Amino acid sequence: MMGQTADRYESFVRSREYREERPEKARVIAHLCRNELEGAGRIVDLGTGTGIIKNELEVMFDKSIAGFDLDRSFMEASPRMAVADVLHLPLSDRSVDFAVANHLYEHVSDQAALFREVARVLAPGGSAYVSAGNRLMVMEPHYRLPFLSWLPRGLAAAYVRASGRGGGYDGIRFLTWGRLAALLRGAGLEVEDRTERALDDLLGERRGAGARAAWRALRALPAGLRRVLLRWLSPQWFLVLRRREAA
Repeated sequence: MMGQTADRYESFVRSREYREERPEKARVIAHLCRNELEGAGRIVDLGTGTGIIKNELEVMFDKSIAGFDLDRSFMEASPRMAVADVLHLPLSDRSVDFAVANHLYEHVSDQAALFREVARVLAPGGSAYVSAGNRLMVMEPHYRLPFLSWLPRGLAAAYVRASGRGGGYDGIRFLTWGRLAALLRGAGLEVEDRTERALDDLLGERRGAGARAAWRALRALPAGLRRVLLRWLSPQWFLVLRRREAA
């Protein structure tokens, strides 16, 4: 009898490598959203996971941050963390000044509902940071298989099984820019795309000379064309969302 296929992603999120990457993720958020974090009163981390990013931001900005996640087993002992469904947050309307949703959207069952919930809890003048993977990325980040997220769900599941990296591809739903932008607009959210700023400021040694050269080539293009290409080619986007207020 064959044993159950080990899941690469489940193993990775409980690994030392994953934990060691979390502080760098926090530094990216701090760099891109320093003004928002410094000016915020109530801050929440949606899909907080281990809570490492939340804890790092608390230290950096000397502020308390509430973390919410559906999986209690994944949480580490930390104050201000609670089990909650991000589609039904235990928060009042217009009560949050700044929300973090770091690589969260692809893991929820109803992405439109997630963004409606973000819009619901944002206070006037509040904002949310969203790092969002692109369905058209070449290398899928959870299973490290090329073009995996491009495929229909049945074919993607078969690809993961054939690779020996897992039993399927359930629960991960990446979107294209067009579909993501439509959901954000439908939720009543305005989008500020900070992807170019992230690439300008944060494309360091870890990404290698090839990635830096590719960005220099893109940077030389006219702004409109560069923006379109990034929305097709960037593996992820760095976004700040604000609720669109009625005129």
